Amino acid sequence: MIKNNKKILQDITDLTAALLDVPAKDINGGNRARVLVLGRVASANFLMRDLGFTYDELSKHIDRDRTSFYYYEAKHKDNYKYWAEYKELYDNLKKSYLGIDNMSMTNEDMLSKFKEHNILSSVLAAPFMISFKIGNIEEYIYTKELESTIKALKEAFKEFNYSFSVEHINSLAYES
Repeated sequence: MIKNNKKILQDITDLTAALLDVPAKDINGGNRARVLVLGRVASANFLMRDLGFTYDELSKHIDRDRTSFYYYEAKHKDNYKYWAEYKELYDNLKKSYLGIDNMSMTNEDMLSKFKEHNILSSVLAAPFMISFKIGNIEEYIYTKELESTIKALKEAFKEFNYSFSVEHINSLAYES
């Protein structure tokens, strides 16, 4: 459970209302006006996906049964892809609350930063594969020098919220 979760829930409700220019009390109410549904769904997904709130915590704050949150979560990918207002609100919540602007990163930008910071990928005899991700952009880096590659990634992308995972892919590479 998140500390000060009531304050965080209220902060996100207030932020959502401000971004949509509607009263905060209406976001969590029963009104089904399109703009309020937009705010309710986007803020609930932001709270679950990015801040780690549970269905039970949200059902106490937003006047909905936990099954509504299952539905919101299941529809997130399609809403984000096909509903422009939803995508804009979700990205604005993320940027405003977390201070993260991962949405401006493109594959080309990422590859350019790799080149600029000498982050090289070579499949040939590379024992490690790093899956590096910013927002919806993911690239794979094959390397022999795991520690130095991770250091370079951290330095190159320090302004971004990134994640990465490492897989040991070729134990024979140690033998050559």
